[in-house]
Amino acid sequence: MTAARNLPIVVGVAGPQSAVLDFARREAERAACGIRLVHAYTVPPSAMGSIYGLDIPETYRAAGEETLQEAAGYLEASGATAPAATVLIRGYAPSVLESESRSARLVIIGPDESKPWYIRMFEGKVARQLVEHAACPVVVVPDSWHRTDDAAPVVVMVDGETSAHGPLKLAFDTALARGAELRVLHVTPPMDGAVDDQWEAIRRVVDSWFDRHPQVRGGSQEVAGEVRESALRAADGAGLLILGRPHERRLSNILMDSLAQEIIAEAGSPVAVVPAAYRG
Repeated sequence: MTAARNLPIVVGVAGPQSAVLDFARREAERAACGIRLVHAYTVPPSAMGSIYGLDIPETYRAAGEETLQEAAGYLEASGATAPAATVLIRGYAPSVLESESRSARLVIIGPDESKPWYIRMFEGKVARQLVEHAACPVVVVPDSWHRTDDAAPVVVMVDGETSAHGPLKLAFDTALARGAELRVLHVTPPMDGAVDDQWEAIRRVVDSWFDRHPQVRGGSQEVAGEVRESALRAADGAGLLILGRPHERRLSNILMDSLAQEIIAEAGSPVAVVPAAYRG
């Protein structure tokens, strides 16, 4: 696998999404990598022909090209220094971006225009397919996100269902690049012996990561009992919230958990979902 440092950041461009582009620009400049602006479009079968001399497929293509040029223009006007390439592909957006993820450092997308972004995180076709199948971390950036201080903490949630390596790798890399505090959060139901054992194993893994990265400030916390309130306080004002993708195909059940939805909806921070096999 190509080292992530040699790969671009892929942005799924669906329209005027300044928050997505601002987030992507900052990540690319920190990583000293390029940006790949990707727009996928489809032409309905009923629109394959021409009407009164109007080439319908060409109209769809031209609209996609305009969308990409607007995104590139926004980056240029914002003073972006990272090189940006535009890619127009005729195809189904979730499949196109999944394919792009195989040669990307990150895939960054925004919300569905017809739904709140935190609902799209779980239900939207593009987001759902990507968080289940993408080969690299996928970041969903809410429309409400505004540029924050780099020192805003990075929060990563770890549990017994997901591989700790991928989320922790992204979390430590992000915290180090931003000079931010890292908060590792383990959310549990009320205390019992099995949970105690699980937390102790997770804490040992987390402590070993902090030992190997003494330049990263932060620590780990187990939250039990009133989970929602404690978790939301920990995620409040986060620069990035990181979730792991389980080894087994139980992602939908885990991501649909009301706690995760509430954290994402209330915090309003960008959310990254990391595949189990991610090594960075």
